[in-house]
Amino acid sequence: MLSENKTSLPGLKEKRYQQKKNIIGDLYRMGELSKPEICRLTNMTTPTISRIIDELITEGWVIDQGQGVSIGGKRPHIFSLNPDAAYIMGVDIGREHLKIAIFNLRKEIIGNIQTFPSLLEAHKDNATIIRDLKIKIEKSLIDLKIPRSKIKVAGFSLPGLLDSEGNSFTYLTFEDTNIRTILEDMLQIPVFIDNDSTIMAMAEHTFGAAQGATHALCVNINECIGLGMILNSRPYNGYKGMAGEFGHTRISGPETLCYCGKAGCLETIASGRAIVKAAETAIREGKATALPHEHLTFSEVIQAAKQDDIFAIELLQKAGEKIGEALANLIHLFNPELIVIGGEITGADKIITSSIRQALDKYTITRLKNQCEIKISTLTDHSCILGTLSLVMEHLYYDTESSFSLY
Repeated sequence: MLSENKTSLPGLKEKRYQQKKNIIGDLYRMGELSKPEICRLTNMTTPTISRIIDELITEGWVIDQGQGVSIGGKRPHIFSLNPDAAYIMGVDIGREHLKIAIFNLRKEIIGNIQTFPSLLEAHKDNATIIRDLKIKIEKSLIDLKIPRSKIKVAGFSLPGLLDSEGNSFTYLTFEDTNIRTILEDMLQIPVFIDNDSTIMAMAEHTFGAAQGATHALCVNINECIGLGMILNSRPYNGYKGMAGEFGHTRISGPETLCYCGKAGCLETIASGRAIVKAAETAIREGKATALPHEHLTFSEVIQAAKQDDIFAIELLQKAGEKIGEALANLIHLFNPELIVIGGEITGADKIITSSIRQALDKYTITRLKNQCEIKISTLTDHSCILGTLSLVMEHLYYDTESSFSLY
């Protein structure tokens, strides 16, 4: 039914479709509802709700969960969505890994997250990357034994600069179209896409350390540095969807040229790439360390620090101090209740958070600093793939201009 042009339906059928769509959306959002609760949410009468619920049960969308707890009077019947009536695809196109997950209508991952090497930084052209993505998606559906027709919508995470229209300015750039249009044409379903740091923040707010927080900043530290913001309990993207370029804020220290073309960016000192570059330079100059002398990775620096390598610890502490210095500016601007540190850096845990806190003590007004809690992400490397589901949920709940529907 999703593929039909709903505006072409006769008046009564279109009205009934809209009513069913609203009920399915409410059940997806709330989990379980009784008929009186559905009536209150939809402003429909009990006889109308009863007829629509019966139709949705017949169509396989809704399950009668039996009688619930009485709140005075007759115990109401409770209804929920059939978790396998439709599925949602999540795709995290990372710099190193491509991850694909399929979610049911209970927001559960079906089977396992499928992980593949990413071609994003493999010096391949866009057509090759898109073709590889399509092959990996089809393989995942076959391996998970999921009919493609059951996938109703997809959420995508992509690093780099993206705007709210789906135009990417860092990876997968196109002159006459954009990556969102390309993906929708390829999959023939609605697609929502956002920057990986914004999606990380949405995941933390839905599933992780920022649950229940009204104002939270989520810093994503991997090879690069990004920021996702939850303000007034909603993700904040800025005017055109490109807010959160935290890694390109200026910081005190060397005026190192950044790949963005500017000098003195935080990423040139505190990102995973900057840490590895600093380590390689010191190793060539004879620095004593247990780190490998060739093909060094960010994860190896973190592991060496956890194994008491003094040089690796010093590298991470220096990065943490600069991150804390930059976070002090954000605390003064936004007065957040919570900052979540996520990304690969979380493997360093207390090594990084202690130096961040020391810098905050040094650079932040005490009253504001004391109002802000620092937490390490609990979602490890799954934050972006989980966040793709949060992205879809955001459009289902709040985007009044979107025609997207699970039904």
